[in-house]
Amino acid sequence: MHPLLRKAIRERFGRLNRLQQDSFRAVSSGKSVLIIAPTGSGKTEAAVLPVFNEILVGGLKPISALYIAPLKALNRDLLERLEWWGKKLGITVEVRHGDTSAYRKARQVKNPPQMLIITPETLGVILTVKSLRKHLENVKFVIVDEIAELVDNKRGAQLLLNLERLAEMADFKRIGMTATVGNEEEVREWLKAESIVKPNWKKSYRLHVLYPSPTEEDEKLARELSLSPEIASRLRLLWRIVEEHGTALIFTNTRQFAEILAHRLKAGGKPVEVHHGSLSREARIKAEKALKEGRIKALICTSSMELGIDIGDVDVVIQYMSPRQVNRLVQRVGRARHRIGEVSEGYIIATNVEDYLQSLIIAKRALDGRFEAVEPIGGLDVLAHFVVGLLIEYKKLPLERPYEIAKRAYVYRDLDWSDYLDVLKVLEDARLIGHDGEKNLLYLRRGAFKYYYENLSTIPDEVSWRVFDAGSGHVIGRLDESFIMDLEEGMEFVTSGKSWIVLKIDDEAKLLKVRESKSLESAIPSWEGEMIPVPFGVAFEVGRLKRELAFDFERAKGLLGGVEFSEEELRRAFEEIKGEVFSTDRDIVVESTPKALIIHADFGNRVNEALGRLVHSLLILRYGRVFSIRSQAHAIVFKTPFQLNPEEVKGYLYGEPETLEFIVSRALRDSHAYRWRMLNVAKRFGALRRDAKIRRIERLFEGTVIERETLNELYHDKVDVKKGKLVLEMLKRGTMRVKTELRREPSTLAKLNITVAGEFLLSGTLERDEVLELFRKRLLEHEVVLVCTNCGWHSKTKVARLQNIELRQCPRCGSRMLAVAHPIDVKEFLPVLEKVRHGKPLEKKEERTYRKLLKAADLVDSYGFEAVLALASYGTGPDTAARLLAQYKGDALIVALMERERQFIRTRRFWVDRKEEKESEK
Repeated sequence: MHPLLRKAIRERFGRLNRLQQDSFRAVSSGKSVLIIAPTGSGKTEAAVLPVFNEILVGGLKPISALYIAPLKALNRDLLERLEWWGKKLGITVEVRHGDTSAYRKARQVKNPPQMLIITPETLGVILTVKSLRKHLENVKFVIVDEIAELVDNKRGAQLLLNLERLAEMADFKRIGMTATVGNEEEVREWLKAESIVKPNWKKSYRLHVLYPSPTEEDEKLARELSLSPEIASRLRLLWRIVEEHGTALIFTNTRQFAEILAHRLKAGGKPVEVHHGSLSREARIKAEKALKEGRIKALICTSSMELGIDIGDVDVVIQYMSPRQVNRLVQRVGRARHRIGEVSEGYIIATNVEDYLQSLIIAKRALDGRFEAVEPIGGLDVLAHFVVGLLIEYKKLPLERPYEIAKRAYVYRDLDWSDYLDVLKVLEDARLIGHDGEKNLLYLRRGAFKYYYENLSTIPDEVSWRVFDAGSGHVIGRLDESFIMDLEEGMEFVTSGKSWIVLKIDDEAKLLKVRESKSLESAIPSWEGEMIPVPFGVAFEVGRLKRELAFDFERAKGLLGGVEFSEEELRRAFEEIKGEVFSTDRDIVVESTPKALIIHADFGNRVNEALGRLVHSLLILRYGRVFSIRSQAHAIVFKTPFQLNPEEVKGYLYGEPETLEFIVSRALRDSHAYRWRMLNVAKRFGALRRDAKIRRIERLFEGTVIERETLNELYHDKVDVKKGKLVLEMLKRGTMRVKTELRREPSTLAKLNITVAGEFLLSGTLERDEVLELFRKRLLEHEVVLVCTNCGWHSKTKVARLQNIELRQCPRCGSRMLAVAHPIDVKEFLPVLEKVRHGKPLEKKEERTYRKLLKAADLVDSYGFEAVLALASYGTGPDTAARLLAQYKGDALIVALMERERQFIRTRRFWVDRKEEKESEK
């Protein structure tokens, strides 16, 4: 070890710990290494100190080392930390990313630092900067921080390809750092490391899972803060923990709830601040500083604080609601007392029985060291960008050369030659590259530079959409595009404590047209897009815990050994569902109620999404698009216009497992999420300009490599078809069964999954009956024309006025053929009727107009006022009305008309000019 480094180590922390010693030996021996260790174990120094030593001992030229970190905020902390070492050792350390000034970038070219800290995207830039390339040839080490944040997304795939580009000009060793993951060997291969360095000690955690119930004190607090006693009890308990321990990080799963929780605590006079990714850099730094200096006791944060941002000593971590993943819990709790040998203490405060059981399982898995695997992903769109990047560097290359380089990267090791050629074809069609057939060379074309620099990031630009209330004519707020992509026209969502129905998704204007729906039931909360998906393994084990609790409480307790929890709270939680229906690791339950069908299934978000889309597609085939669906970690919820036969749905789950992917892929193609993903994939391929706005993009790229890549991305991020198929195979083999329940009222767990948790809302929930009454009242206020199809007598009136009138004969001619129609329809019908009465022939369009009102008159004659309601509702012409009237009566008809209106909104866009609407309906 170089004397300067030995001196600096003594000054900084006396001596290297065992992890740092092992890493020093491995790197000094010339190996590429992966360092796996929990927060606070000294990973950063374990990676950089042996590199600094090699720079000092070998007198390495700049740029000797690249330090790649996934977050700019992380770079800020790192720079402060590494600059200390640099000053002590005489080694220059600088940072470069999108916000770095042009002056500093120019200075880095003239006087390059020995270590350059960059983001993955910056590597793609500096590889093409001619003046920097000569310095990049000197790179001997590449350090990649927080690898778990990169492995399972396309940022990581792009980084791997760019490291292979760097390997074309420099001979370097790779050093990776990550917190503990479930597939260490695969992550090692992903990085191309030769060995894994881990600490010889196990990090200790003390994990408490709490499920409080209200006390008299909470009743008083609830009145003061205008909250429910249950929420008040959780707030009281949370602050008691903070007071007992000192400085705290309080994690929530979404930004919106971090704000709500902070608001509630501040209202109670508690010294807290908020920290999340949507806040400005200045606001985040201010909050971090306030905690560090002791001016506040707690920071309420999201995943923005999981990574190694320096905020000083933290005594305790509180997780409000289930952390949903083991890796997340360990990362978060690891921020408390993170020095070696100290026990990190964490509390999870659960909000309902499902949340509680899930939290217990996650805590147990964390203590047992059973972490989730991170799933590597490649991407043919990323490959396209890589090919263009190589050609920017070398101008011309043999056809097979990019293919050979790409296959060296772990996620492209099985790349098919045919897929590679498909990628080249897209790039050629986009006129970004060309192919000289005679010389078998690829070459660059005009436009390639613009495409390359516009697509340096694989993360879609997070555009904020305006939400426009068609009723008031005002913009009511903004939503992230990542949430918008999961919406469909006709769906309901919650924001600002109110429920809205989507009327139109305007991609060009980035505008969501909505109207208030008055129902929070089954609406998707606007923070849902941020929610961490619960993995299959966690959800399945929750199912096992429920089964064990039902048969042997003591044995069930034994499954949770090591977790700090109250036996009384566990008993109380199970009492809430005991005697009712619930799923287990051996049972799926299909529960049907008059207003919803719930498939209780403990398979996690992504698997339930696959199973939900399967059932939804089969229901649509039989009944049409009258159902909405929402897949959650432990249930799939369908809003239904009538009570479904649960045995029928059970039959769908016993279908052939092999058909799952086909049916799901067809269903995905019909979703806004698919179109949004395809738009971004096409842009990353260069098939569309960055500012392109295409209405029917799915038709444009049908059957292409772009469609294939879109589906691959959705399967990786949102829908787990493989494990969904595994569930169907278990059903077929009989190792799992489906139970059915027909109920008048939903079970406890069904209610939990049907309704949005009141925890987040600022106003109350309306009952379904109230929603139906509001819809009925709106129909009664609708203006229609009553017209005689025999003589042409007509009168404009509101639907309500026809409620108590005998609709049997025309006041002028006595005919029973009275129709209800929209004013425009009547205006078109009257001249046609005159032609009929004078025996004149009709054109095809006129014949359709005539038959349409005759059918409407037949319906009024047969069904009376219910036909008037049906014909007055949006999107229900005589043909649709005839089908609905034959199937439904009373409230069931109102529900069916409401669902039909939502379908009409998706397809006909009733907010357009009324004349256009009526023409489109014909």
